[in-house]
Amino acid sequence: MSKQDSISRNANLAKWCVHILGPDEVHAMPTYEEAVKESDKLNGYLAERLTNHAHIEDILCFAHAAPWPHSDESHAEDLLAALGEQP
Repeated sequence: MSKQDSISRNANLAKWCVHILGPDEVHAMPTYEEAVKESDKLNGYLAERLTNHAHIEDILCFAHAAPWPHSDESHAEDLLAALGEQP
């Protein structure tokens, strides 16, 4: 097993989300890798949208991968909701 595989396996012992600072939203993700990938995608989108504002330095809004701050049950519910399924 590679070092990266070991790190990923250990990271995925936790529940992960994308945390969006600014609106302070969290969205459950199935894995750490998915949380990082979605954060990168959101940050690209946000950077594109926010560059049209004159005071971009005054806007705190970015996404990052973070441990899920709520219960395991709510993580599962949020994942199902994202798939359009109700628990």
